[in-house]
Amino acid sequence: MSRSEFRFVVDGVDLTTEQQTLISREIQKAGLAALSAANAKLTNPLTVGHSDIKLRPEWRGLWVLDGINADELGQKINDIGFWIER
Repeated sequence: MSRSEFRFVVDGVDLTTEQQTLISREIQKAGLAALSAANAKLTNPLTVGHSDIKLRPEWRGLWVLDGINADELGQKINDIGFWIER
């Protein structure tokens, strides 16, 4: 299994909570668009993330899981009722 991590860091700029939330949402959209533009071969992707700075700021962003890990996590989420299979 492979892992690639990409970061977007803003240093020295004071941003409001609203600005940070907006930027997080836009980065999530851009990440998914970049996967599409790169013609990434995803079999069963699961995206997990958030843009609310009040919720675990270190988790802010987007994780795209694919393969066995996505299936396992998706089933766990499904068990709690949040997973919608397409």
